[in-house]
Amino acid sequence: MLDNLPRQYRKDPTVKTIADAICGVLMALETEAASVPPQISLDAVTWNLETEERLVGITPAPDATLESRRTALKSKWRSGGKLTIEQVQAVCDAWKNGEVVVSFTGGKIRLQFVGAYGVPVDLDALKAAVRLVIPAHLAAEYVIKYLLIRDIHEVMTISTLETQPLGNFAF
Repeated sequence: MLDNLPRQYRKDPTVKTIADAICGVLMALETEAASVPPQISLDAVTWNLETEERLVGITPAPDATLESRRTALKSKWRSGGKLTIEQVQAVCDAWKNGEVVVSFTGGKIRLQFVGAYGVPVDLDALKAAVRLVIPAHLAAEYVIKYLLIRDIHEVMTISTLETQPLGNFAF
């Protein structure tokens, strides 16, 4: 900054002090400006999350994690317009565990978990996001994947079976 001034001003203590103060302000602005682009991404939003939630009418639970709040926001943004299975699938894909296949059978929206065994982590957040999208007269059926006898008998060794968490089994 000082290099842009005439030579006689470059060594003046007052000019140097003013230039240092201006540089400090400019650096602070540069740092703040660098934090703005990530706020546009629903996967990276942090300090702008509250504003985004307010814009779409979401009031997060007091104990909601940053990840579950981002998931709810993503789901809400994807939920506009006429309801289709693809739209519900997009909401489920926005969920952090995303391994859900959506179908419409027997007058119900069926959400089948095809990933890991057992009750998925943060299932309540997904249920809340789906409830925001589907009409009130439609039921949502959640099908959770568990280890069954056919998955174990003559398939797994005892040592492999012992490593499986109890939550993976249907009781």
